[in-house]
Amino acid sequence: MHDDRRAPEGRRRDDRSPREGRDDRRGQQGERRGPRSQGGQDARGGQRAQGSRGQRDDRRPRRDEGRGGGDRRFRGDRGRGSQDGQGERGRGSRSEGPRGFDGQRSGRPGDDRGGRPQGKPGFGRGRDQAHGPRTEGDRHAPDSRERRDAPARGPQAAGDRVPSPEGDRRFRDDRRDSRPPRSDDDRGFRPEGDRPRRDDRGPRSGGDRERRGPRDADRRQDQPRRGRATKARGLALEAIHQLRERHAFAQDVIASTIDTSKIAREERAFATRLVLGVTSTRGTLDDVIDGCMDSPDDASPAVRDALALSAYEIIFLQKSPHAAVDQGVELVKSVAPRAGGLANAVLRRVVRAKESFPFGDPRTDLRAYARLHGFPAWLAERLIKDLGPQGAHDLMTASNEPAPVYVAVNAAKATDEEVVSILAAAHGQPEPVEVAGRRVEGCYRLASGLTLLDGRVRRMLSQGLLLVSDATSQAVASLVVGEEEPASFLEIGAGRATKTILDQSCAQRRFGHQVSGYVTVDAHAFKTKLLRERAAQFGIEVEDALTGDGCDLGALVGERLFDRVFVDAPCTGLGTLRRHADIRWRLRPDTIAEQAALGARLLDSAAAHVAPGGTLAYATCTVTAEENAAVVEAFLASEQGACFEVIPFVRPDLGVELPFFSVALEPGGPDAHFLALLRRRS
Repeated sequence: MHDDRRAPEGRRRDDRSPREGRDDRRGQQGERRGPRSQGGQDARGGQRAQGSRGQRDDRRPRRDEGRGGGDRRFRGDRGRGSQDGQGERGRGSRSEGPRGFDGQRSGRPGDDRGGRPQGKPGFGRGRDQAHGPRTEGDRHAPDSRERRDAPARGPQAAGDRVPSPEGDRRFRDDRRDSRPPRSDDDRGFRPEGDRPRRDDRGPRSGGDRERRGPRDADRRQDQPRRGRATKARGLALEAIHQLRERHAFAQDVIASTIDTSKIAREERAFATRLVLGVTSTRGTLDDVIDGCMDSPDDASPAVRDALALSAYEIIFLQKSPHAAVDQGVELVKSVAPRAGGLANAVLRRVVRAKESFPFGDPRTDLRAYARLHGFPAWLAERLIKDLGPQGAHDLMTASNEPAPVYVAVNAAKATDEEVVSILAAAHGQPEPVEVAGRRVEGCYRLASGLTLLDGRVRRMLSQGLLLVSDATSQAVASLVVGEEEPASFLEIGAGRATKTILDQSCAQRRFGHQVSGYVTVDAHAFKTKLLRERAAQFGIEVEDALTGDGCDLGALVGERLFDRVFVDAPCTGLGTLRRHADIRWRLRPDTIAEQAALGARLLDSAAAHVAPGGTLAYATCTVTAEENAAVVEAFLASEQGACFEVIPFVRPDLGVELPFFSVALEPGGPDAHFLALLRRRS
């Protein structure tokens, strides 16, 4: 087969390999290659030189020329699919998707078109189509031309069960860090020096370095630098890089990088969504990228960060494949200038992989169902067990959407009227909020988070007139304060003072003044310091802020009793996944039991400091029964809890009385929280 070494039309110079660019320069000095006639003459009738490069048309392609077509790792990029880059597999109708475990049509996240009937799990092709990664055994298989004419398999019938991809080494476990080390044979290992990683190789020659332009010799290639990618994507990549290097939390990194940047507000919002999205679905993205590479070791961690960002746009945001690939190549080149060819090949495979994502039938394959929503399989299984199929589907779907923006007016410093007027002037379109059928006083939903970037709104935030807080969190604070004024209040697990501000603001609005005997406890000194600073900023009264173990309150408050004792228990935070993107892939199965046990100890300790007739509140921001109702029921059945009774929660919208306050996480709604109110008998 003739191997035309000229770049295809529309192809940029930057997309060519160094060897290809060198061949083109040589070609400019002589006659351009064209159709050859018999007798060794070119199309213009001239006799070809004996050593001309255009002479041999039957030689094997070099490993690294073109777009990786000669490299066996990238054979999938040279087209056994159609010209638009789509494979032959997975061409089922988009109108009817498979039904998942919840009985609903399971489309891709962010795509309202529904899913498609799935073929055999894989990356958009069968082994006979060679679009994806090839194992060592495939390298010695018969020539793929023998398989090219085989009939393509159509979409699987609706009644066929798709086998689980557990046997595929790419999907043995959704958590990368739990996979056992692979042997050299498993990963197609090559001895050091046999084939260097494409993004780590040095320049081929001085001429190649000169063509690519001067480079700073002291620049670290694994540090993000700006290329031709958009500013929002470049900033998002920098944040993702910091998350990996520092093991930091996404919101903290966003606050220090994106929120302080000088780019436009819309670009900041897009960069924030990219960071949260990549962090939330990172395990799934890593599996996809691994499947689209010959070996995960072909890319450095910084290159994988850039590939993950573009893969998220392709699979979960449904971005234009051309734009996502182009931007992804530029992002990769910004951290590893010589890895552009690798990025181009891998991301084109990701585009084809999207056609068969989630690589299995979500109706019958739990791993495919979890992968569809970017969740670890074990966590999806646990959510289905605790919430039921529909509840789990709603939570996973909502967890991949941008979180609504809610604010709380701080009644200790401002009135609703003056704050709402400024929010309206800043185009925030503030709307009053109801949670579980009850109006939450001082709570408003904004049309967009961009309103928070308005100068007037930022001044209110810095002056302590306004607080950003989820609506359900505000509803919990309102219920804990209660309708009867308490003379004393003990908050356990006060953290960064968010609930402290909400509690005292509610007391100010409801009773005309704050609770005078308000005491806080937290296990971390730095949080206690931050609580004091924020309390001063928001004009909140705190009698004492203590640092110590909430499980041993006697050592902190002695035998003192309080009218209200509020345990804001540490938990897995599964009701806040939209806002805390780090949780789902850092969480371990045994963490649920650990947090439930800690909550039980805190509840036992707090019960001893509730005054007769006083209220004991236990709250979490998670959804597992083990951390919520099971903890409270076990406490009530114990000797310590025998003197307490449940204060039921009335749902006025439903006209029912429930033992506990519980809000589920649903698309478009507030976060999921749990609250149990217990009264100590006199």
